Amino acid sequence: MRVQVRQCPFTGKIFEEHQLKKYVAHLAEVREGMKEKRKHNHLRKTFKEWLRKEKQKIVSIDMVVPWFLENQRTIMDAHNALGNVDWDGKFYKTDKFTELSMTATYNNHVSNSHQCPDIGVTNWCAYDTTKTTGYPGFSGYVKGKLVRAKQHDSEYPYSGALKLVGIKTGSGGGGNSSWEYDCKLFLADWPGLSQQLLVNKLMGVA
Repeated sequence: MRVQVRQCPFTGKIFEEHQLKKYVAHLAEVREGMKEKRKHNHLRKTFKEWLRKEKQKIVSIDMVVPWFLENQRTIMDAHNALGNVDWDGKFYKTDKFTELSMTATYNNHVSNSHQCPDIGVTNWCAYDTTKTTGYPGFSGYVKGKLVRAKQHDSEYPYSGALKLVGIKTGSGGGGNSSWEYDCKLFLADWPGLSQQLLVNKLMGVA
């Protein structure tokens, strides 16, 4: 008896004729995975430059949260492509940050005990006298809510997304529906904030 089969052109997997629905579903899944891989490859090449240009536009600490919410899908996709998804978990298409707020004040000497600028160094409890003990920046608190499907609620990638763009989280935590962290934003990571503070200083604006 002759058995007609179909072979996936991408994976080589074989499906018999009565498995037509499985074959179609398999093709759709493989193509979606290939599409996701192409997107991740693109983000690996372009995200850092995109983020650099975006940060130049952010000239007030009050602009950070609205900017993050507006660009959250790009940031989530970049986290999946660049972040530590094995530790934090990944973002899914149905995920959405519905709440985000931040209270932060400027200081010329924000501690680098646990966090530092991307081009800086940490100095735990200022024990190393050969290193700086702080950098100019903002420190305070960030809190929010990430809405996601129940089957994904055991993963908590929100902190990874914040860190990816330069909102350095510290102590804190919580579930996806309600979380809060200490946070630091170093001027070295936010050129637009740095430039505006310089302009304000020259103009005598507090």
